[in-house]
Amino acid sequence: MNGYRLLAATLAAVMVCTALAPMGAAAATTDHDDLSVSVSQADDVIVTVDANESVANATVDVTVDDENASYEGAGEYDVADDGTVVLPTPEENVTVTVTATLGNETAETTATLEAPEESGTTGIDVAQDGADVSVTVTEDGEGVATDVAVSTVDENASYADSGTHATDENGTLTLPAPEGNESVEVAFSATVGNESVETTATLSPAEETNDGLPGNFGALVGQFMEENVSDNESDEPFGVRLAGFVVEHNPGNAPDHAGPPDHAGPPSDDDGNDVDDDEKRQGPPEHAGPPDKDDEDDDGDEEDEVEDEDDGNGGGPPSHAGPDN
Repeated sequence: MNGYRLLAATLAAVMVCTALAPMGAAAATTDHDDLSVSVSQADDVIVTVDANESVANATVDVTVDDENASYEGAGEYDVADDGTVVLPTPEENVTVTVTATLGNETAETTATLEAPEESGTTGIDVAQDGADVSVTVTEDGEGVATDVAVSTVDENASYADSGTHATDENGTLTLPAPEGNESVEVAFSATVGNESVETTATLSPAEETNDGLPGNFGALVGQFMEENVSDNESDEPFGVRLAGFVVEHNPGNAPDHAGPPDHAGPPSDDDGNDVDDDEKRQGPPEHAGPPDKDDEDDDGDEEDEVEDEDDGNGGGPPSHAGPDN
């Protein structure tokens, strides 16, 4: 009786062990019917993997559906602890298939990723025309009213109009050229909407000549004085050198071709050569002036008698001139 009971207990234990073995194997290969994957897009493309257990060991594979299309985000990724994968925004719209894998289970979805809309192109341009510096701010090729910040690139340099200035409705701002005789590098920046633009430009003193010297004659003389006043190597006095410089660079100097016409000047003789001094006709004509005086008298005294005119009045207005009697 006791032996029968022992045999029955032994058989029961064997049956229990046999039943438990498949349950352990099933636990090792957990069924993942609850595994899911989704794709969302705002600023970034987010892939989200979800399951009833940790997805830290899950992976995501991204493939492009159209073989003629390309997407830099295609490839395989490890899922983060929070179950997400961040993909780059495509440059062009593209349809992708996203497959999530966790253990022996997979989940798949298809999504069309969209490229961001092109934002307006903002630009800033600087141009100098003599004494005027023009700054233009544009958006999508059209001038726009905004503020422009102006500053020197070199903090040791100076520009009188550094600061903030407003453009007009056409997006244009006019500033003066730098003062003095030296160029200065200036930075310009503006903000239109959420986009900022900036540029730099080297501004020159007003109206430089072709040889790089200031076009203003006073500034030119001032520059010469500044550069030569302390020059002790020349034997000429500074005043003499300054006078020569002024005469040479005076903007009123006539060009080489200037001067009186060829027919002007003293008369020439018949062969085209200038006549001698004795032959030059200078002064009033011979018949002009008072009548000739008589020659000296025999006794040597000079007489001042003047020949009477034909009308006999001895000079002055004619007798018939004047008011009526």
